[in-house]
Amino acid sequence: MLYFLQLFFGLSLSIVIFITPSASLAQFRNSEVNTSLELMPFRLADTTVLAEIADTNRSRQIGLMHRQFMPEHRGMLFVFAEPQQLCFWMRNTLIPLSIAYLDENAKVIDIFDMQPLDESSICSTAPAQFALEVNQGWFERHQVDVGDQLTSGDWRNTEEAEKAWQLQLQQSR
Repeated sequence: MLYFLQLFFGLSLSIVIFITPSASLAQFRNSEVNTSLELMPFRLADTTVLAEIADTNRSRQIGLMHRQFMPEHRGMLFVFAEPQQLCFWMRNTLIPLSIAYLDENAKVIDIFDMQPLDESSICSTAPAQFALEVNQGWFERHQVDVGDQLTSGDWRNTEEAEKAWQLQLQQSR
């Protein structure tokens, strides 16, 4: 009986030691994903996007890194204190994105597509104060062009936004 208890204890300890590093790695990776940022609705070219707001150095550095999926009407709005040339890259970013650079008046000045894990810089051609990242092709699918204005939107007051909101709720379950 003592032999079986020692064997059981030894196997249990081995399993705990084997599993613990994996759990720690998963916890580390999850801590590197922005998932608790404030969400705000915005209107752009007659469509609504629900954007996470990255307005701190840390949230801007992490951005959309390590995400494996982003719903169609979601994005991330990067907010800077003043207009400047902005450059973004795709380090540790797993999903293809499009980025729009916006000036201090939130008017679109550039739109670029970016490829997953590409570390080359994609820079604004003029001083920008905001950058909006969405799924690649989103701007084209919604006919967003240079010169369009980003405005804060009322998420609950458009049929399209309501459908996107319901889809988001279903995907989060």
